[in-house]
This record gives sequence, C-alpha cells and structure tokens, in this order.
Amino acid sequence: MIVILHNVYLISNYTGICLIHRKYGTIEFNQDLVSGFLTALKDFSVEFSKGSGELKIIDMQIFYLLLVFKEGILCTAAADKNDDAKITHKILSGIIDKFLEGYGNLMESWSGDVRMFKGFENVMDVMLKDGHVAEVPLRIPILKIFEKDFLKSQKLIEKKGMVLSEEDLRKVQNQKPMWTSKRLPTQVITQGFLNKEQYKIAHFADGFHTVADIAEEAGLPKAEIDVVIDDLDDLGLLKFIDVK
Repeated sequence: MIVILHNVYLISNYTGICLIHRKYGTIEFNQDLVSGFLTALKDFSVEFSKGSGELKIIDMQIFYLLLVFKEGILCTAAADKNDDAKITHKILSGIIDKFLEGYGNLMESWSGDVRMFKGFENVMDVMLKDGHVAEVPLRIPILKIFEKDFLKSQKLIEKKGMVLSEEDLRKVQNQKPMWTSKRLPTQVITQGFLNKEQYKIAHFADGFHTVADIAEEAGLPKAEIDVVIDDLDDLGLLKFIDVK
C-alpha cells in the first residue's frame, strides 16, 4: 500500500515565507499561496497550543493537514489518512528542533534569502524517510471462516510472482469470491453476541474490504462498524491481514 506525506513545509512565523518545501507525493499545491494559508491556520491553532508544539489536524476529506508550531516556526504536512498522526507529529516537531539548532539564532535578523537553508533539505529527507516515515500497513479484517479459502487464493497469486495490493482490493470489491457464501453460525445471534444487522455486516469482512469500505457498503458510520469489528475480534471470529 502506498501512503505518504505528500508535501512538507517549513514556514517562518516572522515573515510567512516558506523556508523549505519537500514534495514526496502527488498532491499539488501552489507553494506561495499555501504558505499564507497555513500561517493563518497556525494562528488559529495557536489559541489551543500556545505555540508549544502541539499537533493541529485539519481534515481535507481526501488527506489531512497536520500542523506543528513551535518557537516561531511552523512545520506542516499534507498526509494520507492511513499515515500515523502520532509518528508524523513527533517527526515534524523533531524537524523544527533540528532546524532551530542550526538556524534559530539567525531567524529574527534573516534577510529573506531561502538559499541559506538549502543544506537542511537533505536532513528533512532523511528524517521523513522521503515521505514514508509515518507509513503503516493497511489492516483488512477477515472472518476466520473465510481465511482458509482466502489464503489458498493468495498462494495461487504468489506462485505467479505477485502479492495482494491495495489496487487489487479496489478491483475485486464488486466481485464476491465464492467463499463468501459461507456464514457464521446463527448461535452468535441467538446467544446475543450479535444482532441480525451486525451479523449481516460481519460477512463484509472478506479480506478485500477495509473497515471504511465496509461502512460505505453497509451505509453506516465507520464508528458503528468499528464496534462490530471489535466485537467479532473479541469473540475470536476475526483476523486481520496487513497489506503493504
């Protein structure tokens, strides 16, 4: 699975100028316009963080903007929603600390020439692992009654020199594998572990649907699906597959 920090910006609070911009992914921004926009967002977030380096997250629907402001420097990233926000926060904060070590005493009298920070680009690339620092595997729930047949299908794929990818998930979502005709024992309903609606939802956990996909197909909030998945996990009826 490809998840990434698409763009990372280091911005001066004193001038609003973007000091360094690193682009690792596909999301496009106008660098000059985004600096002013992010600085304004920073001003809003400082009300809560008091400039202490706390994380502010803004949901942009298809990605997140994560902002960390500390000692006159704003560091922000446009990140995929599968990236780990805690890891991103730690790294963005660390980048500010590293930048201030090298340039902090120069910022108040800085002339506006961003070329002096050129060498710090490589430092950011290393710390951010070229945008992959917060990458986490995509976890796909699968009912144990489906697992044996699912693993057989994956072995056939592996014999062809291939592996399951996120793109594969997108291709098969409208094609129900034959093994999904199996059903959990109805005792989970009669004994009160799941109701009929939850029982129906459970069978979307076929190894090809993320929790978000299941929520979309069921027409329910993801939070409700999370509860069902947790219940299935607690009952020992579920496993998870990591897709990288």
